[in-house]
Amino acid sequence: KGAAAGMPAAPASTPPAGQTTWAFGTLPEIMEVSVDGRPVVGFPALVDEGASVALRVFDTPDKAQSIHRAGLRRLFALALKEQVKFIEKNLPGLRDMGLLFIALGTEAELKEQLVGATLDRTCMLAPLPTDAAGFELRVQEAKPRITLVAQEIARLAATILGEHAALTKKLATIKAQPQAADDIKAQCAALVGKRFVADLPFERLQQLPRYLKAANLRIDKLRADPARDARLLAEWKSLATPFERERSMQARSGVADPQLDEFRWLLEELRVALFAQELRTPMPVSVKRLQKIWEARAHG
Repeated sequence: KGAAAGMPAAPASTPPAGQTTWAFGTLPEIMEVSVDGRPVVGFPALVDEGASVALRVFDTPDKAQSIHRAGLRRLFALALKEQVKFIEKNLPGLRDMGLLFIALGTEAELKEQLVGATLDRTCMLAPLPTDAAGFELRVQEAKPRITLVAQEIARLAATILGEHAALTKKLATIKAQPQAADDIKAQCAALVGKRFVADLPFERLQQLPRYLKAANLRIDKLRADPARDARLLAEWKSLATPFERERSMQARSGVADPQLDEFRWLLEELRVALFAQELRTPMPVSVKRLQKIWEARAHG
């Protein structure tokens, strides 16, 4: 409530539930609502209730923001239900993708993520709408694009799952090299988890096929020169180990650090530079460069 001090709050009322359209006026930065007959001041957010949304208030802006994204996405899905239904029935290669995804989850879960990612790319762009007119404008802008965007995301997901399946199969051939095999398995799990389509921004998803290809190439080279692989892995770990330690501390504190997330992806690029140079990286990457970035961050 301290964050709300000095800011005008919207007048107290009972927050509406069961909403399937934007029918609650303009969303203010902070809001006073009546809960059990007493006024409560907090940060407003739409809450996803499956077939509808509810407007609620939360005690911190971060909590409100994360919940609001899911609620707003649900409201867009309800406003675009015909388009969403069409996408669900006509996603290219969904059955084949479902078979490749089976070790991670169900076809229904994958479909839900593909629809969510499509709504993110067509409706959930910053700044998010805060009133009915802005919401409706975003809906109308999304209608002509939504099917094409869904097809693009589905094709990318299919490519990622295909590369992931090929890599998983090839991993079985290097059991005699447990250190490399364990490292590639861990890399695989970190890149392609059960919710990889939902959790990763589209710009990151686009890089996954290259990262998985690089791991595939690494296995080919490993067979010819295991000592080289061990040396390069030690170089990579010289940066990855302090990063993992820092990330564990961050996870316990619950405070997000965008710089740490950015470094996580630089470490993926470093894997490409070390193990599969022929695939190229979008920017120059080396152990020395990343060491400088890490040290600058630590002393910043």
